[in-house]
Amino acid sequence: MEPEETFLENAATMVKYGKMELQQFLDWTDCHKPYGVRAKALVKRLEELAMEMKTLQKEYKSR
Repeated sequence: MEPEETFLENAATMVKYGKMELQQFLDWTDCHKPYGVRAKALVKRLEELAMEMKTLQKEYKSR
């Protein structure tokens, strides 16, 4: 694996763990409060970012 692929893999992993931590936050708190709504929105954005990261990794591998 090339260093660039490792960088992309590490970035994808950070996005994954960020989403997992926010999910746990939502499990422990009231998701109907303003901070819960904000956390849900962030989870959605992280899911979108994760899909974009996969696309970027595929594009880099197929160069």
